[in-house]
Amino acid sequence: MIDSYVECLVARRKSASAMLLKIFVYALCVIFIIGGLIGFTILFIPGLIIGAVGYFLCPSPDVEFEYLYMGKELTVDKIFAKEKRKTAGVYDLNKMEKMCPSNSHELDAYKNRQIPVKDYSSREPDSKPFVIVYKDEAGESLIYIEPNEELLNSIKSSCPRKVIEY
Repeated sequence: MIDSYVECLVARRKSASAMLLKIFVYALCVIFIIGGLIGFTILFIPGLIIGAVGYFLCPSPDVEFEYLYMGKELTVDKIFAKEKRKTAGVYDLNKMEKMCPSNSHELDAYKNRQIPVKDYSSREPDSKPFVIVYKDEAGESLIYIEPNEELLNSIKSSCPRKVIEY
């Protein structure tokens, strides 16, 4: 039986370093190709190779996260440039220890420990991300998400003692 079904989409702030890297690689590609066309034919093939590497390997600055909550299971999908989708994680909320805002004092016990962190938030300065303390067979991890009100209420209704809102 499905308790509730909620979708939430969060766009990550574009990274300046990823944008600069992409611009640099494409500018280098154009310079090499133009150099190859005006007489230095040896530069044409490296220009094409740099362009292909830039297209396939440079990170896309457009990243969105889609949270799908269905029946005590949270699925996080990562969407690149509104074209490609990849499942970033599937979390059974029965294994969640607690969920609280990222500035909550409930997280003080986890600050100086070496715990893996998975950040699925927008990284905007005025955002209010929540942290899920998740414990499974691999150990503990901290998962940053940015739920809307509907998603937060659905998780709170299915796990009322684990969601802390202060």
